[in-house]
Amino acid sequence: MVAALTGTARGDNDPKRYVPPVMPPVVEQLPRDYTSSGAVSTKREWAFMSEDSLVVFKDSPGLLNLVGAKIIADSADFAGVHHAARALAEDFGRVVRGKPSSFELVQEGRLEAPAAIIIGCIESCWMIRELEQAGKIETATIRGRWESFITCVVDDPLPGCARALVIAGSDKRGAIFGTYTLSSQIGVSPWYWWADVPAQFHPEIYARPVRTTQGEPSVQFRGIFLNDEAPALTGWVLENFGKYNSNFYKKVYELLLRLKANFMWPAMWPGYPNPGAVFFLDDPENQRIADEYGICVSTSHHEPMQRASTECSSAKASSVQKGLESYFTLGMRGEYDKQMVTDDPGAVMRDVLREQRALFKEVHGREDAVPQVLALYKEVQDLYEAGEFTVPEDVTLLFADDNFGSLRRLPSGEEQSRSGGAGIYYHFEYVGAPRSYKWINSNSLGKIYHQLSQAYQRNARKIWVFNVGDIKPIEAPLTFAMEMAWNIDSVQMNTIPQFLGRTAASYFKSSLSLEIVSIWHEYDRLVRMRKHEHIDPESFALLHYNEADNIVTRWQNLESQAQSVYEQVSEEQRPAFWELVVHPVKASSIFTQLRVVQARNQLYARQRRNTANKLLRQALDLFDADFKLSQEFHSLLDGKWNYMLCQPHMGYGDTWHAPSRDAIFGLAYVQRHQNSNIIVGQMGVAVEGHEGVRAGRINEESERTHPSRRDLVPGLTLGPVSRYGPTKRWFDIFTRGTQIIHWSVFAPHSWIQLSETAGTLFPDGGDVRVWITVDWEQVPVDFDDEVLISVLSKEGDFEHVHLPLNGQKAPESFCGFVESEGCVSIPASGVETNAPYQHHPELGRSSEGAVTIAGLGFGDDASVPCLEYPVYTFSTSSPTLTLIFNMTLDIDPAHPMSYEFAIDNEPTQSHLLLPKSQEKRDKLPAEGWLDAVMDCVWKRDHALTKLDPGAHIIRVRLNHSNLLLEKIVLDLGGLKECYLGPPPSILIA
Repeated sequence: MVAALTGTARGDNDPKRYVPPVMPPVVEQLPRDYTSSGAVSTKREWAFMSEDSLVVFKDSPGLLNLVGAKIIADSADFAGVHHAARALAEDFGRVVRGKPSSFELVQEGRLEAPAAIIIGCIESCWMIRELEQAGKIETATIRGRWESFITCVVDDPLPGCARALVIAGSDKRGAIFGTYTLSSQIGVSPWYWWADVPAQFHPEIYARPVRTTQGEPSVQFRGIFLNDEAPALTGWVLENFGKYNSNFYKKVYELLLRLKANFMWPAMWPGYPNPGAVFFLDDPENQRIADEYGICVSTSHHEPMQRASTECSSAKASSVQKGLESYFTLGMRGEYDKQMVTDDPGAVMRDVLREQRALFKEVHGREDAVPQVLALYKEVQDLYEAGEFTVPEDVTLLFADDNFGSLRRLPSGEEQSRSGGAGIYYHFEYVGAPRSYKWINSNSLGKIYHQLSQAYQRNARKIWVFNVGDIKPIEAPLTFAMEMAWNIDSVQMNTIPQFLGRTAASYFKSSLSLEIVSIWHEYDRLVRMRKHEHIDPESFALLHYNEADNIVTRWQNLESQAQSVYEQVSEEQRPAFWELVVHPVKASSIFTQLRVVQARNQLYARQRRNTANKLLRQALDLFDADFKLSQEFHSLLDGKWNYMLCQPHMGYGDTWHAPSRDAIFGLAYVQRHQNSNIIVGQMGVAVEGHEGVRAGRINEESERTHPSRRDLVPGLTLGPVSRYGPTKRWFDIFTRGTQIIHWSVFAPHSWIQLSETAGTLFPDGGDVRVWITVDWEQVPVDFDDEVLISVLSKEGDFEHVHLPLNGQKAPESFCGFVESEGCVSIPASGVETNAPYQHHPELGRSSEGAVTIAGLGFGDDASVPCLEYPVYTFSTSSPTLTLIFNMTLDIDPAHPMSYEFAIDNEPTQSHLLLPKSQEKRDKLPAEGWLDAVMDCVWKRDHALTKLDPGAHIIRVRLNHSNLLLEKIVLDLGGLKECYLGPPPSILIA
């Protein structure tokens, strides 16, 4: 427990000893007939795909019965080992639905245990030492290694014990992680308390006679930052613990250790109740117990030298940590985590670092006597890159993301070989510009995977710390990140569904795992489009590509699916299922529906539709449903999680500051009892793609007894249709007065089909949406005309809907993407991706994923091939080529992200994704970042010269592994405004 001891005295868990990379898990395999005997169920195979299975639940020759086995630890071993062993005993009780297993701390002598689980460190447990000396276990593979452990079954291990499962750790956390690994495998989730996941019931538990080894972890220090903790976490803590004391933190420490984490920045934000949480003063036991459990305590980028913002930094800050495992944060930011207000921030940083290092020398005898980290956060990174200060070689460089999941920088050149190493600070929630997000989980696992992989590949492996806000409801990304931090190879870009499967199988009924994975997978795909708090009423297109309707439909379908599975879950598992599956889906569905209803209410009011008023009431109902759902969460399990979902999340306006309470604005109401002007009449028609010319106003070119003319025609004209898409179009018929309307519609060709041809509209009823489809088998290839669909009413109304229609075909010999609606839209993964390109299926705003290039970057290596996208166009134009990239930033100053493209045999154009800014200080991560970070993409438009109709090849080359191409759009004059871009064009294979 020595990270902060004086002089050179370093003991267990000494960070200086850690040498990555990872030692992969190994297992001595049993004969094939045993492993294929069926003793391990499908659920177990899924659950332990990322680690070796220690246990089975059916008896077979050679197994050791663990039910009733005494759990034994050395009384002189580390207290943290005792805590873990005691927790394991309780876990056995949870699994067998009975009393906890017997647990005993023993001194040297005879064991009174026919069957036992022996837990200890190889250096400090007398039982482990005796077993090794007797040649009954071998520990050479883990000796001297960081947080590693072995497990094995030993016959006649020690006097008084016939057989034992031995868990031997290379250090205290090695033994602790080995113990909690067994807890997890017998059926106790790390989230058994924090997410109420019940233990799997197993009346029989047997240890397999295999020797397993795990460790070293991929990342040395892995942990969390409890941040922005008010109002949710603070309200909950005050109600349940009185303050942020050791009783609260014991729950946090145990969760971290069960997740194989070892590092924490505690909650210390100045605020309510004044002066806010102060970890080292709220409870003097906070850090001592952290050390006892095995958690290394550090402090965040704005709380240097183990002191909260409301404390002063002094020699006491260093000396008080003696004997406790600590990682001291250096540097300084301004008050309340803002930029320093000074004429020369570089000079201030130099002075601060000099004084801080002098304190270590004064207290500990050497400047480098204790582990130290400098967080290169926001402007501190800018000062560092400008050479305003230097960082001592032994200090860990902690690079940060942009607060929204895109890393701003990673080690480059000599930084990768510093003795102090490097790490990352990464956000799963954030309070700040352009808009905060801290309500519910909106993190993309695919994006997390890619960015963490980039950090690992570039040797940022010393510390990974994640801003988790209130812990709940960030269970999924935290679990995912900790699994990667422990074993970087446990997840691959195309195995995220398998990770979800392991998680689902360990939480719930195995028979429901596939359905739960489907729900979580679709949830991840939907939230990676845009974070909840960033969704405004105008975010998704109502009129183009059916974008808003499609997104809402997906959420509604997912909500129905989650509810259906919930009804199949046992009563015992329902609280956890509701927290982890139902609530995030239902909350997101309600929220998204509300935003779209708000936008549609405004649109329909402009069109003077009666149904605008229904939408107003629906918006208020959804607004109330949002709040009631949070209250339902708070009432769960007799109020166990009261306050945890009380974060207001609607009403940000044009600021990043969180609203004090939820509010929605701008709802519209039309006068229900009033008729429209007799000139326009009471029947209205609106088409897909246009809200109407001077909608809701008197138009001299329109009179209810004849169709709209001249400048009003565009407002009644649908987008073009062809055999290459879209498959259908729509128009609405609505009432805008007090009159009952009897309507009918007619098409001039039999191959134009209408979903409805006649009906009645009532003043308080709904609108009618008529869908148009075309039987292309009957359409002449040379047909190119505007079809008029007549809309009439018995009350004397008459209107035309204009439908441009073209029957042309691409040549039979062509294979590729074909123009429709005046553009070609291509998923980056729409062509075969061969090395060195990679397809990331779980990354990006669309379900098609994204494409990147493997390795650390290729620069101007001409040997790297291009991705080739064949297209066929019918239009003659000077088009615009838009390349849509996932929101990433330049992580290597020596190698900025760049790409190249060419059309056919035209000269290649080369571009930086992020043109360099001349301003070195006080700048955003990149020009345009404020919009791009909420849109989750960079859009890069390139004007092309005239492109003739026919077949063409679009060639794109990516020159950096952090460059993620999602979509290519060739706009030939027909691209419509929307959020996601047009749906993929038809691909002729």
